[in-house]
Order: sequence, then structure tokens, then C-alpha cells
Amino acid sequence: MSRPDKQGTLEDLFFFRPYLAPHTGRLVLSALLMLFGAGAAIYFPYATKIAIDRYILPQQTAGLVSFLLATGGIMLLSALATAGRLRLMAYMGQDVIRRIRRDLFAHLQRLPVAYFDKMPVGKLVTRLTGDVDALAELFGGTILQIFGDILILVGFLVVMVVVDWRLALVPLTWLPPLVFVFTFLEKKIHKAEDRVREEASTVNAVLQENVAGVRIVQAFWAQEKFQERFEVVNRRLLAAGLRAIKVFGFFWPIVDFTWVAGAGLLLFCGGIWVLRGTLTIGTLMAFLGYANQFFGPLHGLSQASRVIQRALAGAVRIRQIMSILPESSVDLPPMPAIRGRVEMVNLNFAYEDRPVLCDIDLRVAPGEMVAVVGRTGAGKTSLINLLCRFYRPCSGQILVDGEDISRYDVDSYRRQLALVLQEPFLFSGTIRENLRYGRIDATDEEMEAALAAVGLKESLAAQGLDLDSVLQERGSNLSFGQRQLLALARALLADPRIIILDEATAHVDTITERKLQAAIARVLAGRTAFVIAHRLSTVQGADRILVIEDGRIVEAGRHEELLAARGRYWELCRRQGLLPSGFSSLDPSTAR
Repeated sequence: MSRPDKQGTLEDLFFFRPYLAPHTGRLVLSALLMLFGAGAAIYFPYATKIAIDRYILPQQTAGLVSFLLATGGIMLLSALATAGRLRLMAYMGQDVIRRIRRDLFAHLQRLPVAYFDKMPVGKLVTRLTGDVDALAELFGGTILQIFGDILILVGFLVVMVVVDWRLALVPLTWLPPLVFVFTFLEKKIHKAEDRVREEASTVNAVLQENVAGVRIVQAFWAQEKFQERFEVVNRRLLAAGLRAIKVFGFFWPIVDFTWVAGAGLLLFCGGIWVLRGTLTIGTLMAFLGYANQFFGPLHGLSQASRVIQRALAGAVRIRQIMSILPESSVDLPPMPAIRGRVEMVNLNFAYEDRPVLCDIDLRVAPGEMVAVVGRTGAGKTSLINLLCRFYRPCSGQILVDGEDISRYDVDSYRRQLALVLQEPFLFSGTIRENLRYGRIDATDEEMEAALAAVGLKESLAAQGLDLDSVLQERGSNLSFGQRQLLALARALLADPRIIILDEATAHVDTITERKLQAAIARVLAGRTAFVIAHRLSTVQGADRILVIEDGRIVEAGRHEELLAARGRYWELCRRQGLLPSGFSSLDPSTAR
């Protein structure tokens, strides 16, 4: 497993070998086409020597035409081979990346919720896009291109030494400056470009935040403040861009100067030897051709070095995610069909060494409705998260129908639960698609019945909406109450044995609350229910009310029993003005 501070190695790239295995044939064929293309690139400057020395200077017109046609045919085949190789590698790269991205996305969906508490969403998106794209660049042709460029460079040097070792020494004198240009300066260029991308991401973040919060910005007349903030990051982006241009401005002039100086030296030495009769003009022209083509492979290797570094960094981060164990496990048996009896035995839970729940003992009968109330931060949601197996308890057990839920596959367990959150989350797509998240095989008739059961069918019809209507982002073309009712209909379709409502009526008006309460009553009928509530008026009819304070159950009973006890629940009701006539004038400390 890769550590966060570990630099990427070839071992990290070898992790992705199984994704390349189905493309072995394409890889071998691409390698053969690459060899042919490299051979043609090595041959072409030498063909110039043959054409000049053997046909042009001796004025062999017929032979020149035949030779040029043959050479043209070779170059045409080389171009076709290169096109075929690029196409094969592009297909292979895209397919490999598609499968890596697919498996990474599938793995992310099965990671524990605790992982997402610590990992920012932006970074996860970067893993699925930027890091995977870095691998795409490598697998899409860079691997073979590296070997091709090395082969061409070696081939150039070998041919030059074989043809004329004296003249071959001349390019070697300006090879070090070229290597310096394509390593040191390109590193600076890449660093400057990375800085530009970093500043651009900051500009995008500020822009996204401003657009997402445009109502607040305008409501509080904060346009000037955001304009100033945007101007600061925008100027930083400008400065980064100017630095990149400045560094890049040195690159090609130095390359051009190095080439001109090298070519001049080559012409000077070669020209003297031609005049002395110890070198042919064709050989000199071939050497100039080889010298000119040195830039391509050197530049390619320099670019490949950066691609490899980016791919290694991406591979390390992707491996870190893939090495995290998912929640579901094929080693655990599926959870049997449940009736809904829930027991929590000596349950303890801490979040990052901070105790959240302590010594929870609870038994809930099938079909019982249990309300969980308490101040913010008391531990209500943590209790529900443990029941949903979003987290693992530090100690203790959660039993459903007498079975420890940790001993069964989490997916098969959760299929028998339904969760309705305080903020109903609707996905992009049609109403039908959102309902089928509750049960994938639900028929239109069943979905219509679920909408009617929660009282949503008529209001949707009044707006001209049906199952095929497309919801805007997060269902913004529906009212909050309609979104919550749609979430309830989705839960009803799932037909769960245990249903959990987390502050489901917290942000609605009184009229909408009555509609929601009626819908909730229909959804909860015959099911074990856990209801987290801030508005105590919504849970007065619960079979049992649990009052949690500092992670402990401090009171439990029916509404009337807890009022009579005049304890914590009595105090909560008093603060919300829910005490019956005669109760509000009594102080809990003197009423006993």
C-alpha cells in the first residue's frame, strides 16, 4: 500500500497491468509499427546521401526517379504505420482509462462514510478526472513513444558513426547544450505551467463559490467585496501566466540558437572536408538531416519525463484509494429477511477520539416508533449512523432480530432499511428514475400508488408534472415539501422493515408539516421507525421518546410519561411552548 508521502515508483504503475492485459495484441502490433516508423525515420536522412552521391551528382535521372519512388513508398508506409499505431494506442489508452475510472468510481461508492468525512469532494473529483487523465496520457502512447524516441536517437548516432566517425563527433559537441535546454529549461516551464493551473483552479473555486451563493451575495450587497477578492486571485493568475511566458520565451530562442550554431559548425567542418575531397556532399547533407531531427526525439523524451511524473503521482493517489477496504464483503453472508426488532447492547462510539455515544442500551420491538430528541450535538444522528452501519461502534453490538449486523454483508442489510434525511437529496433525471432508487424494478403503477399514498400525486399533476418529468438540479423545480414527499414515496417503494427519518419536517411551514406528518404516518405503518426530531410536536404520538444528552439516554418513555416526570423532556417542551395548560407555570425543580 502506498503511503501519502511516498514518491511514485514503477511498482505503482505495475498495479495497473491487469488493465493492459486485454490489449496485449494491440500493444505488440503497435510496437512493431513503432519499430517500422523508427527505422524509416533513421533511414530517410541516409536516403538523402544516396540520392545525392549515387544519382544526382552522377546525373542518373532514371535511377533517381526509381529511388525516389521507392523512398516515397517507404515514407508513405511509415506514415500509415504511425497513423495506425497512434490509433491503436489511443483506443487502448481510452479503454484502459475507462475501466480504471469505472472501477475507481465503483470502489468509491463502497467506501465507508467515515472516509468521505475526511476527504474533500474536490480532491475525489480530481482523482476521477485529473489523476486518471494523467494515466491516460501515459497509456495512450507515451510508453511506446519513449522507446521509439530512444531508438531513433541511438539509430541516428550509430548511422552517423558508421558513415563518418569524424563528422559524428561534431554533433556530440552541441548535444550537451541541447540536453540542458530540454531538461533544465523545460522543468522550469513545467513548474511555471503548474503554477498557472494552480492559480486557475483558485480562480475557478472563487467563481464557483460566488455563483453558488449569488443570492446571499446580492442580498447582503457583497458584490464589491467578492469583486475585490476575485481581482486578487485574478491578478495572481495573471502574474503566474506572465512568469510562464517569460520562461517559455527563453526556450525556443535557445533551441534555435543551438541548432544554428551546431549546423554552422557542422557545415564548417564538413565543408572543409568536402573541399579536401575526404567527404561527399551527400554525406554532409545526411548529417545535416540527422542533426535537424535530433530535436524531435529530445523534445519527446523531455515531454515523456513530465508525463511519467504526473502519471506516477496519479497512480500513487489512485492506489491509496483502491487499497482502502470497502464496506461490503463477499466473505460475509447476506442478511436474512428481518422483522425489525432492534437491540443496542452497551454501545459506545467516538469520533476521532472524541466520545459521542456512551453505554447505550436499547430494545425496540418490531413495528415500534421510537423518537430520538435532544439538543444539537447530543449524539442523535450518530446513533442513527451506527444503525445504518455508516460507522462501526468502538464497542458493543447492534442486533437486528437477534443477529449482530456486523456479521452480515452491509448491502443486503441496507436493502431492508430506508433513510429520509433532513435535506431530501434528489438526483438529476426524471421523477421515475428518482423513485426507482427505492426499488429498481418498481412498475409505473406502483410508483403512482406510492405518490398517491404520500399525497404528492395531485400536486404534481396540478403543475403538469408526471413520472417522465425531468427534475432540475437537486429537484429545484419542486417545493421543499414536494421534495420531502418524493423522498418519502421513494422510501415507501423500498418497502423497508426499518425506516429512519432524520429531521424530516425541520424546514417546512405548519401546513406542509401537516401533510408530511400524514404521509409519514402512512409510510411508517407496520414498520420499525426511528425518528430524529427537533420539533417535538411531530413526535408526541411516538410509542417511545428517547432523550439523549452528552451521548447518553437520560430519559425514555411516552410523551405524557416524560411530561409527568418534569425532567429534560419537560424542559425541551417548555422551551418550544408545548406544555399543556397548567404545566408551563411549574418549575421542574419544585414540582416534584
